[in-house]
Amino acid sequence: MIGILLMSHGKMAEGMLDSCKLFFGDDVEKIKALCLNPEDDPEQFDNRIKEAIKELDDGSGIIAMCDLLGGTPSNRSIYCLSDRFQVITGMNFTMLLELLGRRLNVEDISEIDLAELMETGKSGIVNINEMIKNID
Repeated sequence: MIGILLMSHGKMAEGMLDSCKLFFGDDVEKIKALCLNPEDDPEQFDNRIKEAIKELDDGSGIIAMCDLLGGTPSNRSIYCLSDRFQVITGMNFTMLLELLGRRLNVEDISEIDLAELMETGKSGIVNINEMIKNID
């Protein structure tokens, strides 16, 4: 099963993982949250990323989602990039739920269209006030 690694500044990644359980149950497989705290050393965060990759990697590949382009989690993940470890920044809950659903029907990371996944995340960003105005 494709692994999913969530990385954020603060507890955002843990919160997203916790919220996934409402949709996919308490035992969501092959997913891990890494939260960067103010006292964390960036080089130690590298080690945490590498450990998470080893834990999640069963040969199917890993998709990492980071909260922010240019932040420590995304910057430090650059050292691990490969065809088997893909990183997307600007994670949101819509995109994560879509990935959790899609990976149930595939066996390898190469079967996930990351551009389509990111588009799903973007389409979940809506100004509801404007949406309602356009309905009337």
